[in-house]
Amino acid sequence: MPKRSSLAPLVAGAATLCVLAGCAKTARERPIQMGPVNTGAGSLEAVRRQLEGHWELVSLAVAPAGGGTLVPLDARGTLTYDEYGNLTVDAHTKDPNAPQAARSANLLAFSGRAVIDAAKSELKLMDVTGSVDPNTVISTERRRRYAFEGDLLKLSSLQPDGQVAATATWRRR
Repeated sequence: MPKRSSLAPLVAGAATLCVLAGCAKTARERPIQMGPVNTGAGSLEAVRRQLEGHWELVSLAVAPAGGGTLVPLDARGTLTYDEYGNLTVDAHTKDPNAPQAARSANLLAFSGRAVIDAAKSELKLMDVTGSVDPNTVISTERRRRYAFEGDLLKLSSLQPDGQVAATATWRRR
């Protein structure tokens, strides 16, 4: 009877590992068929492309604390929307009709994500941070209705009852 080598189990184990290594998962050979991305007018992708870029504040109007007709404010600012849905606003005003929180800062700087609802022509600001408490100036809980008119973007901040609390008009730079 031949003598058994003490290396035999080791060789068998190494051979098994080599065989198992050859059975590793591989990438799927055929891609999964998905539907085309809707890029037509009014689609989410079309709105993202329209918003993307740099905008200059043309006009700003806010409703008085007790309600009523929007009052124009003297304000300056820029808005930037990037391809990832990030929105940044830098603005300033010393107008006496502006909310106190807006007048108290030399520069109101806010950034966050803009979640778009293309069916309603609205966007919601999420994860907003800024130079002052965002809720005292821009009310992140409010919905904002958007409208494009040529190279202008009109954002209207809505009260919970649907009334317009403020309107900002921006021109593409």
